[in-house]
Amino acid sequence: MIRSNAISVLILAIAILSLAPNWTHSAPLESVDAVLDRYKQALGGADSIAKVQSETVYGEIDGTGMTAKSNFVSFAKPFKSLIKITRADGSKVTAGFDGSVSWSVDAKGASIDKDTAIEAVRRDADLQYALHQPAYFKKLEFSGVTDFEGRSCYWLHGTTHWGKDNNQFYDVRTGLLQGYRFQADDSSGTIVVVLFENYKRFGGPLVATKITSRSGDHRRTFTYKTVSYASLADSIFDLPQAVKALL
Repeated sequence: MIRSNAISVLILAIAILSLAPNWTHSAPLESVDAVLDRYKQALGGADSIAKVQSETVYGEIDGTGMTAKSNFVSFAKPFKSLIKITRADGSKVTAGFDGSVSWSVDAKGASIDKDTAIEAVRRDADLQYALHQPAYFKKLEFSGVTDFEGRSCYWLHGTTHWGKDNNQFYDVRTGLLQGYRFQADDSSGTIVVVLFENYKRFGGPLVATKITSRSGDHRRTFTYKTVSYASLADSIFDLPQAVKALL
């Protein structure tokens, strides 16, 4: 016969399991809205996401063909972004989006990206993308449950307003975004797979601190070391003179 104190421990364990967030989800989801709503809740809630108006990230980049890791710092505000990369050999690459122009500057000089749909660049600079996802699709459908990179995931399949196939995968167990599979937003149409891992909290919503993109045999992994939400000046995102000269 089970002793009374053992029963108490068992009841307590069951109660903890029932209250622990993201451990289990008993009712299967069956719609786009349900999957996206659960994702927002898993991140920390819509209010927590909306409060992020500035973001600074320090981290490392590793990948195919790289003999050593690169360091990066990125800055973001709604629909504005800037990233500065320092390679192991000391060379630098800077790229950004000021809300209208997507640009980059490296040792070869400045360039403006005229190949990627500007709507896609604007989406990538949407700091509250988790709150606005359906707005970027002319079609977004619930496609059931499937295996993605070894995890059981809810599959959302869509077509963006600029005509690209886009697939999103949300972990059935946690509700968190596990990854994407999509057509590249430039004219190449290359198929890209992106994985989101190691979610952590830095005083705001959960953030995936390991982001890996794959295209064919090419791989890049961004690892976040720190994330800050301190206010940023708009002037950070001003176009460099070398880019203005191209306009």
